[in-house]
Amino acid sequence: MPSGAADPLVGITEKRVDSTLLSSARLLATQGSADQIAALLRALVTDPLGLLRALASVGSVDRAVELLGTALTLGLPPELNARLRCLLVELRLAGGEVRLALATAEEILGRGGVGTPELPPTVRSAVLAGRAFGRHFQDPDRGRRHAESVLRGYDDRTDPDAEVLAATAVLSDLVLADGHLTEGLRLARTAVDGARAMPSPVWRAYLHLVLADRLLDVGAYGEAESTVRAAVADLIGLGGGGMDSIVALHRARLLSHRGRLAEARDEAQQALAAAMCRGTLLYVPPLLATLGQLALRFGDHDGAEAFVRRYRQTLADGAGRMPTPVYDWVELQVTAARHGAHAALAQMDVQYPVPAQRAALFTRQPGAAAWFVRTALEAGDPHWAAIAAHEAERLARDNPGVPTLAASAVHAVSLLHGDPDGLVRAATEHGHHWARTAAAEDLAALLDTRSRRRTTETVTEAVTEAPPQPRLPAPPATPALAPAPAPALPVPDPAARAAEENADALSDVERTVAHLVSQGLTNQQVASRIQRSPHTVNYHLRNIFRKVGLSSRVELARHAHLWTTDRPGIPDPGIF
Repeated sequence: MPSGAADPLVGITEKRVDSTLLSSARLLATQGSADQIAALLRALVTDPLGLLRALASVGSVDRAVELLGTALTLGLPPELNARLRCLLVELRLAGGEVRLALATAEEILGRGGVGTPELPPTVRSAVLAGRAFGRHFQDPDRGRRHAESVLRGYDDRTDPDAEVLAATAVLSDLVLADGHLTEGLRLARTAVDGARAMPSPVWRAYLHLVLADRLLDVGAYGEAESTVRAAVADLIGLGGGGMDSIVALHRARLLSHRGRLAEARDEAQQALAAAMCRGTLLYVPPLLATLGQLALRFGDHDGAEAFVRRYRQTLADGAGRMPTPVYDWVELQVTAARHGAHAALAQMDVQYPVPAQRAALFTRQPGAAAWFVRTALEAGDPHWAAIAAHEAERLARDNPGVPTLAASAVHAVSLLHGDPDGLVRAATEHGHHWARTAAAEDLAALLDTRSRRRTTETVTEAVTEAPPQPRLPAPPATPALAPAPAPALPVPDPAARAAEENADALSDVERTVAHLVSQGLTNQQVASRIQRSPHTVNYHLRNIFRKVGLSSRVELARHAHLWTTDRPGIPDPGIF
């Protein structure tokens, strides 16, 4: 390569592959012969990395690896061959072939013997970064040991190199799994601050995505969105560089946190289709887990269970594993939905036997601690519930100033002790849509239970404390009935008129609930029809009574027909 030429690894984001040649390459990737491809690669020796990454984004990782194999037989300069082998590490990691990627990295790093040209510094640092990430994907414990070893040998008086940045990002993930969210955020910011030293634009983008994850964990949604955009900017000119699926995964997670579930599902489905088509199998299991979680939010238990089976099979087949607590979490919620709280509690004992495993989940999933408390109480195990609430408090105490963990602790503890004021606070302070909704449902359930208890106590007191009534003498014989008076004209019912006038304030879901209740269905039956919990139905019912000025199911049954019939806008209950 001419001495004055731009470094292909550093300069890819500043330039694009010539459009005519790239168009030809795309065509040859599917139709060309090996000789044609070889000729094209010889013509593109100034930027073969950009070409191959672009091909990976429009074709498949397998095809790009095949083209790499062809390129490595062309007798290109040793330095360029080294760069192509470095790209091979990157592509094999994205393809989920973590073991092969690590073997390739070790082979490259071992080519430093007598008579072998020394690796260019940018190539060596990029391979070292890929090795750090690969060890994390293969085995988090091994990844931790490697990252800690790298950082122990780093003198922070010098600028970090690519390996140090990769180790910093890996530790950001791992300390978060220990429940140290504040430290995880600090490490992720440190990695991004030095990202210019990362020679591979793909790994530069990955550093930004790690930071975006930490920002979502602390509820900084606006900054997380801008950080994802920065990751996309790193990939300009690469057509996504094969990373478009993982970028979409982060977008889906952001949309889900904000309650835009349909958009999140569409984003994740498209990303999954692209990952399967292009062979970027590293991203398939977390995408399947995300879709399983979204299916649960839509009440689609069959769909969620199918996604669990798919990602479990994918992981069993040996695909690389991007560490995330979502895998076990989705499976646990499916068990609770299918088999009830007792079965879920038994599974919790198996999947979360130690505090460290629960810490990773409670830190990354707002509302998970409260879910554990609720499930344990339903299963009749207050000890388990107390453990979950205590750990949520500890995480909030260990990470002061993190609003997501503070709200999670308030939610779990208030649910444990039946504190309505605390649940109001949790429903207000939770930033995550699902956690906020769960807190509101818990509050509605608590108030409903207390209301029924007060009613029962009042009736019991009236029965037990009322003095016995004296027996009255039998009434005299009834005389012959007088002719019945003429029927009076009906008097307008002000309650019915008010209910009809206020009905426009009801949402479509509230209209549906009102319609089903007016047909005599119980809250449990309505919940089954609209695929929501009975607590949610009760919550909607309270809103209906407040908006239309009624106070009982009897009144609702009497008046609802006036504003639920002949209204084509009432949705089919089956769509919820």
